[in-house]
Amino acid sequence: MFVIGIFTLLLTFQHLNALPVIDAPCGVVEGTTNVTEDWTSYHAFLGIPFAVPPTGNKRFKRPQPHPGFKHTFKANKYGPACLQTLKLTAGNGVTGKEDCLTLNVFTPASITPTTNIPVIVWIHGGGFIVGDAFSYDPSLIVAHGQVIVVTIQYRLGPLGFLSTEDDASAGNYGLWDQHLALQWVKKNIASFGGDINSITLMGESAGSASVAFQALYPGSKGLFQRIIMQSGSASSSWAHTKNALKYARQLAQKVNCSSHSDSASMIACLRTVSAKKLTAASWPMGNVPVTALVEFYFVPTVDGVFVRDDPLTLMNSQTYLKQAGFQNLDCMVSVVSNEGGILKGLAKPADDQFHTSLESSVQNRAFYRNTFIPELLQVYFGASSSDMTQAVAKVYVPSQSNAVTLQAVMNALGDAGMVVPATHIAREHAKLTSSLKTGKKTYMYVFDHIPSFIVGHGKEVDHGEDLMYTFGLNKASVAAIEDLFQNNVTVPDQSEKELAHTMMRLLTDFARHG
Repeated sequence: MFVIGIFTLLLTFQHLNALPVIDAPCGVVEGTTNVTEDWTSYHAFLGIPFAVPPTGNKRFKRPQPHPGFKHTFKANKYGPACLQTLKLTAGNGVTGKEDCLTLNVFTPASITPTTNIPVIVWIHGGGFIVGDAFSYDPSLIVAHGQVIVVTIQYRLGPLGFLSTEDDASAGNYGLWDQHLALQWVKKNIASFGGDINSITLMGESAGSASVAFQALYPGSKGLFQRIIMQSGSASSSWAHTKNALKYARQLAQKVNCSSHSDSASMIACLRTVSAKKLTAASWPMGNVPVTALVEFYFVPTVDGVFVRDDPLTLMNSQTYLKQAGFQNLDCMVSVVSNEGGILKGLAKPADDQFHTSLESSVQNRAFYRNTFIPELLQVYFGASSSDMTQAVAKVYVPSQSNAVTLQAVMNALGDAGMVVPATHIAREHAKLTSSLKTGKKTYMYVFDHIPSFIVGHGKEVDHGEDLMYTFGLNKASVAAIEDLFQNNVTVPDQSEKELAHTMMRLLTDFARHG
């Protein structure tokens, strides 16, 4: 038995030494062969550029396709993250590079150019201001679900979304980056063994909102056939801004470009400022602490092209949805049981920045009614009034005798930010597909399983915690949670791993069959 085990191990290592080479329309790409945590082989092609570097005079412009490779591209390491501030995650400073538009392709080891298996394109979250592709390890999904997974990067913060609301800088560059990556996948993925007629676009949080924006853009027709949206939509309160020009001018003032009165001159000046300096100055904007909880500043905006109108308006128009081809997609939407739990993560950096205690402030009845709810309504609907405030506050804090608990605040934040927008887009999709009898399916689920391996976990699942199960409870996803919970994490038992496998099967079966 021992000899057989050694022989199997030697064969595995021999297989690993054979580097996979793909001759694709973009050029010849050489990847690596790796093994999952349970010793299943898969191929990885990392750091493939899909766009010309968006630097210099290409900053604040739509991305241009990468010309391809004249020589073999060694796709053996991840590209850098896109520039992002660390104030929201790890203190101060900036990480990443401006030249960051790369993608990664993961395939089962058994594939050939004629295999023709389903493809999942993953868009990472992070509020459109933080995040990267390499924090997500899809190897277990690939190996066990026998699908191809592509993870992509896109410009974040002001470099991805600064808008002057005119031609000087129309914004939404991060959405255009995603769109160009999808075009790359459509053009090249067959060479990796992927089925170009079975592409599923999937994301979580801002990645989920991005999926919605891509699905609502008529130019996306044919680029994917299914969508999976976890905890976010285009109409989420934080996923688009009505104050783009205001924030562009505030940023210009911070970096000494505000003396330029017209937009074109201001943008010309901003192109001369280092990308790191722009990113460092991009959060927070203004001096209202609660805004940091309900609105991110440099996010998608209505540009008349990619985002034709307010996302709520677009989703309420059956005519527009038909024009965009929304009825031709299978759709799966999900939320977790305590989406507003994101408050706990966002409050700390805001407290550090403003020297406040937001968790305490929002539980003050006067602050809750006079500041928090009106700010939430203003961001979500573009208007607020005393009647609106009273009506909303009454839902979450029914009477004067009830205390404003932290859970009540989280419920209001989670409903506005994730639950209502997710339910809305699922309903509109179901309404459209049933009226047209296209045969396309709509699914929605709530993830509410409490992780047994996190010591002292509360009774609800917070925003983002389902991602551990999405990626199969691999070491990377558990380690991320371990950091979040300050090491109060044990090894997941077999029942947890079985649930993670069920979750992966749910997603890959949907990608395969709809």
